[in-house]
Amino acid sequence: MDSPDNGPSESNEAPESEPVDCSEEMPVFEESPLITNSEEIPMLEELPLIKNSDQEPALKSPVKTVRIKLPPTCLQTSQEVKSDQESLDNDCDVGDIDQDIDDALDEGYMGMECTLERGFSLNESSIARDMRMERYSEVAIKYKQGSGMSRYRQALKHFIPVRKPSKEKDEMPLDRTGLYSFISYSWITSLMWKAYKTGLKEDDVPICSKYDMCAYNTDRLEMLWNEEVKKMGKDSASFHRVVLRFIKTRLIIGILIFIFTLTLGFIGPTIFMRYLITWLSSEEPITTGLIWTVGLVLSEFVRILMFGLVWSVNYRTGIRLRAACLGLMYKKLMKMSTLGSKSIGEVINLFANDAQRIYDYVVLGPLIIGGPFVAVGGVVYILWLLGPWALFGMLTFLLFYPFQYGISRLTSYLRRRTVTVTDERVCKMNELLSCVKLIKMYAWEKSFASSIAEIRSRERRLLEKSAYVQSISLAMAPTVPVLAAIITFLAHIGAGYNLTAAQAMSYMGLVSHLQFAMDCTSYCSIAIREGQISLTRAKGILLMEEISPYIGKPRWKSTAISMEGATLAWDAVSLQKRKKKKKKSKNDDASPAHKLLANSSVQEHTDVLFNIDLKVKKGELLGVCGGVGAGKSSLVSSLLGHMRLQSGSVSVQGSVAYVGQQPWILNATFRDNILLDEPFDAKRYYRAIHACNLSQDIGVLPAGDFTEIGERGINLSGGQKQRLSLARALYANKDLYLLDDPLSAVDAHVGSHIFQWLIKGALKDKTTIFVTHQLQYLPQCDRILYLREGQIAELGTHLELIKETEEYANLYRQHMESIAEEDKKREKDSESTIRTRQDSVRSNDSLQNGVHHNSPEKNPEKEEKKDQSKVPGQLITDEKMEKGDIPFAIYHIYIKAAGGYIVSSLVILTFVLNVGSTAFSSWWLSLWLSDGSGNTSVTVGNETYISENIADNPKQHFYQTVYACLIFAILGTSLLRGFAFMKTTLLASSRMHDQVFVKVFRSPMSFFDTTPIGRIINIFSRDMDEIDVRLPMTLETFVQNIWLIMSSLVFVCMVFPHFLPILVVLAIMFAFIRKVFRIGIRDFKRMENVSRSPVYSHVSTTVNGLATINAYGKQEMFTKKFMLLFDENSCVFFLFNCAMRWLAIRLDILALLVTACTAFLSLLLRGHVDAAFAGLALAYAAQLSGIFQFTVRLSTETEARFTSVQRISNYAKGLVSEAPSIIESKQPDEAWPKYGRVSFRKVQMKYRPETPLVLHDVTFDIDSMENIGVVGRTGSGKSSLGVVLFRLVELTGGSIRIDGINISTLGLEDLRSRLSIIPQDPVLFIGTVRYNLDPFDNHSDEKIWSALEQTHMKERISNLDLKLNAPVIENGENFSVGERQLLCMARALLRNSKILFLDEATAAIDTETDVKIQKTLKEAFKSCTMITIAHRLNTVMSCSRVIVMDSGRVAEFDTPKVLLSNPSSLFSKMVAAADSSWEKQ
Repeated sequence: MDSPDNGPSESNEAPESEPVDCSEEMPVFEESPLITNSEEIPMLEELPLIKNSDQEPALKSPVKTVRIKLPPTCLQTSQEVKSDQESLDNDCDVGDIDQDIDDALDEGYMGMECTLERGFSLNESSIARDMRMERYSEVAIKYKQGSGMSRYRQALKHFIPVRKPSKEKDEMPLDRTGLYSFISYSWITSLMWKAYKTGLKEDDVPICSKYDMCAYNTDRLEMLWNEEVKKMGKDSASFHRVVLRFIKTRLIIGILIFIFTLTLGFIGPTIFMRYLITWLSSEEPITTGLIWTVGLVLSEFVRILMFGLVWSVNYRTGIRLRAACLGLMYKKLMKMSTLGSKSIGEVINLFANDAQRIYDYVVLGPLIIGGPFVAVGGVVYILWLLGPWALFGMLTFLLFYPFQYGISRLTSYLRRRTVTVTDERVCKMNELLSCVKLIKMYAWEKSFASSIAEIRSRERRLLEKSAYVQSISLAMAPTVPVLAAIITFLAHIGAGYNLTAAQAMSYMGLVSHLQFAMDCTSYCSIAIREGQISLTRAKGILLMEEISPYIGKPRWKSTAISMEGATLAWDAVSLQKRKKKKKKSKNDDASPAHKLLANSSVQEHTDVLFNIDLKVKKGELLGVCGGVGAGKSSLVSSLLGHMRLQSGSVSVQGSVAYVGQQPWILNATFRDNILLDEPFDAKRYYRAIHACNLSQDIGVLPAGDFTEIGERGINLSGGQKQRLSLARALYANKDLYLLDDPLSAVDAHVGSHIFQWLIKGALKDKTTIFVTHQLQYLPQCDRILYLREGQIAELGTHLELIKETEEYANLYRQHMESIAEEDKKREKDSESTIRTRQDSVRSNDSLQNGVHHNSPEKNPEKEEKKDQSKVPGQLITDEKMEKGDIPFAIYHIYIKAAGGYIVSSLVILTFVLNVGSTAFSSWWLSLWLSDGSGNTSVTVGNETYISENIADNPKQHFYQTVYACLIFAILGTSLLRGFAFMKTTLLASSRMHDQVFVKVFRSPMSFFDTTPIGRIINIFSRDMDEIDVRLPMTLETFVQNIWLIMSSLVFVCMVFPHFLPILVVLAIMFAFIRKVFRIGIRDFKRMENVSRSPVYSHVSTTVNGLATINAYGKQEMFTKKFMLLFDENSCVFFLFNCAMRWLAIRLDILALLVTACTAFLSLLLRGHVDAAFAGLALAYAAQLSGIFQFTVRLSTETEARFTSVQRISNYAKGLVSEAPSIIESKQPDEAWPKYGRVSFRKVQMKYRPETPLVLHDVTFDIDSMENIGVVGRTGSGKSSLGVVLFRLVELTGGSIRIDGINISTLGLEDLRSRLSIIPQDPVLFIGTVRYNLDPFDNHSDEKIWSALEQTHMKERISNLDLKLNAPVIENGENFSVGERQLLCMARALLRNSKILFLDEATAAIDTETDVKIQKTLKEAFKSCTMITIAHRLNTVMSCSRVIVMDSGRVAEFDTPKVLLSNPSSLFSKMVAAADSSWEKQ
């Protein structure tokens, strides 16, 4: 055996080790604690043996295979450690392991860093992403408040005509653009061309501009908000006013440029077009006509450029405000310990949908000024042109604005109601996805599906109402100018006045600009109202009440914790009686459960800790115990500062580490979960790994400690999650450790190891508050605190409390008596049992890994071939981004969902009728003007001449009647179109929602294991919002404009047939531009879709881990990550919008060519074409200038929005479903299972195809009414037995039979509804206590109270104001973890199944209650077959038989008596290890 000084061994075989004597110098073995014996690992030639993990990207260096030595204490495998547990506990000083690790690492040994060179290839995209994130830190600048013009220095540089681009290719080109590039968007041309040539990848996209970054703008908005709150106070502070201050300068600049743009648009038809049409009827020279033609084209060209500048300013304003608002809300969340009255769904919805509405508020909102400006200008011009009779037509405009105001108010009202229901749906979906495993096990899919369907039904009704109102607004806006023209002309002619072609057609040319102004008014009023609602909701987050800091510093330096007369309270849900109202309340749209919770807008504080007097010295280990709901977790929370101090004082000295009762796990690598952004230190890291007994767990992970851990630790067992949290706390190296029942989810061996090595060893010099239900550890604590009903019942050392005859002494004696009884029973069974405790000591790691060296997981030759595209250790699959065009199949799916091709064709026909009636009105007017007076002779005095006044036309009445009837045709077809379109699109969105919901809900657990919740929530929040609201609005306008363009081109070609060859050339140019550059727009939209999911996942993770984040002081780390993720989304979102505008400008110029060609043709063909029809062609050609680019942009935007349809369709079609719920031909009898016999035959199971087997040839039989205990180390496959029994994962091999029926032949609902489970993690749903116990209302109140009494929760529930109807908030946070577990047990009692599976059911319950519960279980389920997974071995001693699981195999299966009689059995050794801590007392 080599010593540390001899360097690495050349041998390929690890020698057999001898028993370890910790008092001697520790030898070094040739293997890593994280890899199996004799495993070769590649190591970089150019790297030192010990290196910092920050150098990980250097993996591209050549590799070679070496051997690494480590202290044997680090290994403790079953072959190497054979000394007994007593020797380990008594003789081995915990400090020895630290010294051995220090010595080994100082000599140059790798330690835990060997995991970096395990031979797996790191995900290159992940490395690139990390490097990209680092670039953000390099580029970012800190906001500094400027003064005077210095604030605008950077913005003013854009007015320099031409500037040099940045040398850094990954920086946003916009920051270095000159005036030409800024207006024309030419800075994005290279990206658009690259998208066409090769497609866009993440690396091709520049990073977000430093002036648009979330952190920069959040700091500025936060400063303004703080000033507002300081000046006005919280109640009077206006977030709207702060937002206006934030965007004030850019808002004014944008409005001024927009007014200039509108002026140019006004000048074109009113001056240049009118004089050009007048010239066509005159004998003036051609140069005069040429001047008017050039003026018309030039004014339109400048208008196009200025309009592009308006969008450039508004886009950046919007992107900055959007980033600032969401950044500020996230920073507010970081200051909260809980969400209070807000739900996770509401918060996610804010970040998902309200972000877009805040952006639209700034981008579209300012354009509302265009409506009044153009309307006033139009009124003045028409009064000047046609006289006072034109006021009849202008009355239409004046009436439209109050109509539009009423529409916007109604839209706002409906939007508020819709948002409430949408929040409820997203919240329900989030709850469903978080608890999907339990829902499937209970076969509650139908209950939750009907709940979601009911919420969606209410949401759809509100969406329909809102959509109809918006559709009326959208349909009326473009018709108002046309109707105004018809009324104006009818009134003018009816009064006997003449109407010339120049007058009529210049007005018709103005109509397109009036239409744009009306459209602006319609769209912008909606954007403003929705933006105001979103800002109000954001203000609600910002004004959430923060808990006042109350943690002080102790007066004495030797004191770590001091509580003097402290009474503390939680924010409790309180129900307020609502005043009766005659009108329907807004909350009528909510479900009964949400109505109940909605009534709790005013929060009360419920005192839970009373008059606490406690002083804890530095370095003291204080054990805390008490019954369920006694206030143990609240005591920990009070020391974290998360409660409300009602009276007294709380003082804490030093930094704090916190381990919650329910571990909080990040979706990151195993190592990152421990480091939590702390610098990597190999010595500290390994101490944490060893003390928390994680070495072997890391060893079996596919990529060691670089293995990705799923959301909520989905690929870890409960014990592994708890130990990972403990390792995180130890690595943090804090002064004070708050451990809230950290050993509840680990078995006795691991618990003993953690207590000795971590709590008594590594933390021996730290102050530790140790909350536990496991009394065997309390005698080793310095002092013990016993809580009862929120008060200190007893406090002292173990010996002091035992001498007294109080509750603690009785509880401890009762526990010891139960242990003694078990000992006597075992003594009768075998005289060797006592000897077992002394002879069978084997460290926890060695016991757990007795067969690991032979298991397939550790033998790469036996592993199945894995998907080469997936990195080993990577759990979460990258979200797929589609490439290429949206296939026709997607449009086909949408059309079918909308009702089919016939229905869709009829809807399109309504558009044709609407646009056709409008176009016909213009053609009819031209025909009337062309007919003139009808060659009517008029006698004036003694002279007779042909009249030129159309009022003298003998067919005037006929012309007027037809023209007037068109008013009703236009109005009728507009309303019909809006109704038909909105009805069909909402039908499509509802059907697609139902399809994807059913498909997702019916997916197997492997889908939920590998897909982040944020990604699924993205589908049901933002993507559904796209197809519910945004796609219909875009699609409606697009279809309408398509027919408008066609009618315009038809008129131009009818008047000027010579235009047809020009049209062909223009069409080819248009097709090329659209084909080339719509690809870039589509790619940007897809990247934006994908970049949203990480943001939502991060927000969801943050909300769930607020307590841990605040305890470790990691607010800055999580805020920084959020801002980086949001910057990535902002960047592609901004580029998508700029790409749309890039295309719009170029298409506007193309449309301008149509106007120019039409004008020059009218110039050249003067005298050959009637002036009225030439004017009609010019008016419609001018209309093309704006509408053409808008329509093409809409086509691209529509295609981009169809990516949401594609994503939903891919989920609906691509997800693999579970087995059917019910198979009619295989339905079992109603009484099945009658006996409860369970038979496993060679059962094999793997969680996913690419993962190794977790159950290996498991075979056993369970008889009717047997009580089977299942024990084994953490991760040995205990819970996997329940997974296969409930068919959450289908078997890879073998079979399971219940009462002789192969369960694989049954429908899942038939199977799962006949079984019951009490899960490891207690789950409560939003609603009431009754809803959580009996969601289907199958049981009477008497039965429910009986179940609560049997689980010792009757008193707790009866003390609530509403008893069974008392509200349960999200995650059941208003109950302790132990109380939640007892409620889950009551739920199982009510279910009364023949087979009951208890998965660590009493892990969070105190010993006394556990004894009562075990008694209840024996009585209530005496006629049932029970399978119990337990960490407390005493709970399985009374079982009929015990299954000992080891590495996915049944190692032992017999009665406790037989297993204990064999000293070498694994069960005997587990009992011995569990008892060792008791023997020392």
